[in-house]
Amino acid sequence: MILTPKFWYKNDLLSKFFSTLFLPLSTVWCFFNYLKKSLSNPYKSRIKVICIGNINIGGSGKTPLCISLYKWLKKWGFEPIFLVGGYKAKTSGPIQVELNHNENIFGDESLLLAKVGPTIISKNRFLGIKFIENLKKKYDIVIMDDGIQNYQIYKNINLLAVDKNLLFGNEYCLPAGPLRETFGTCMRKIDAVIMTGNENKNQTKLNLKKPTFNSFISAKKNKFHNQKFLAFCGIANPVKFYDTLKLMNFNIVKSICFPDHYYYKENDIRILIEKAIKLNLKLITTEKDLVKINLKFHKFIDILPIEIKMSETDLKKFKLFIYKKINV
Repeated sequence: MILTPKFWYKNDLLSKFFSTLFLPLSTVWCFFNYLKKSLSNPYKSRIKVICIGNINIGGSGKTPLCISLYKWLKKWGFEPIFLVGGYKAKTSGPIQVELNHNENIFGDESLLLAKVGPTIISKNRFLGIKFIENLKKKYDIVIMDDGIQNYQIYKNINLLAVDKNLLFGNEYCLPAGPLRETFGTCMRKIDAVIMTGNENKNQTKLNLKKPTFNSFISAKKNKFHNQKFLAFCGIANPVKFYDTLKLMNFNIVKSICFPDHYYYKENDIRILIEKAIKLNLKLITTEKDLVKINLKFHKFIDILPIEIKMSETDLKKFKLFIYKKINV
């Protein structure tokens, strides 16, 4: 896991100094990415592949976007299945995720997706696609969670998730900036952009010369009326979670951040529960965090179920876009 340096998203002199300092290493990073792409021979499956990825290191809302895409595709008459690399999983696969497995060997994102639809973990995406092709049940669309920078598989549609507030940071590649590849190389291979998050604090209007669809976060808070909370999470972009809570008028008295993809120990949860009781607060976290917490503690923790949605107009345009690209 790469921690997010603050200078990636700042424009002051000190941040510019650090970015410039790491630029030579960024050139090396870009060269190896170019080499990796040049030497690749992507496998084209008979099953259509839709990839939702990002260009930034860190959270851009890919996983909830994948979940929403799955639900839309089912509604439109398709039979989709998820394919993930299984970050932090204890298995390299290919293997289908089982929700009732005694031990969490699949990783948090995989478990979250498996609650919605069939999910295959395979660190080697080529082997993952072949595994799906040989399943008894026939699927017509593979939703690939992350993988724009993966060159093992031909993707029929590449969708780029872009956080409205983070955007592209200082627009430098790792380690000088947050980008996994250059902005130009990424734009040449994506088919559309989906803006994620609710508020655009930067008030920046992008002209990426690609079809762009606006999405927003929807959440229900009826049962949480007049309650005070201690919010915690271990995700790449915790600010988005806390901002969503504030936008939904949750009364957040205290917030605690853990590292991205953090696996909670029993002692961590006990300490959180004790703090909440001492301050007369209720605990709240993300669905992604809850799957990594022992079931016996779930009764002490509330979650904010979120969903990525589009306006009726944008969703109709998005549906037409998907149908057009899938049937090429």
